Amino acid sequence: MARKNENGYILVVVLLLLLVLTVIGIAAISTSTIENTLSGNIRLKERNVAKADGGVEVSTAVIERTVREQDTTGFANIISDPNLPTELRSTFFDPDGNTDVTFVVAAQNVSVDIDKMYTKWMGGSAIEFAAGYEGAGKSGGSGFYTFYRINATSVDLANSAAQVGTIYRYVPK
Repeated sequence: MARKNENGYILVVVLLLLLVLTVIGIAAISTSTIENTLSGNIRLKERNVAKADGGVEVSTAVIERTVREQDTTGFANIISDPNLPTELRSTFFDPDGNTDVTFVVAAQNVSVDIDKMYTKWMGGSAIEFAAGYEGAGKSGGSGFYTFYRINATSVDLANSAAQVGTIYRYVPK
């Protein structure tokens, strides 16, 4: 037989248990929302970096063709600087900061700035060393290589952006 002062204690226990379960549920939902936001941001970052890296890859092909043949055939629709062939073959470092190459990937812009840094004569070859005439001014004429600085920027949804910078060493064939 129940006493008069114990009536309704089960209701109070159930309400407290329901309150604890509600707090746990709200915490789980907010954690899930934060994880979804983080995964979305990581996806945007990876897309932007991949697009900017693609800009670097395209730029290396532009450099090779433009420097070797002083011709932009095949790249005319993406080259935004008409002086690019002259700039890439110049004899001085010109960090102009202008966009030289622009193209669209998946409805988002990728812009690339290419700057010539310097040209360096190659050392000789093993035959120079074996003949004993290695050293400054005594080269067997093995050629040169040129360093270019490439900065590619990709802008995606929600104004998220990524920039990939690289130094490219061009060795003429």
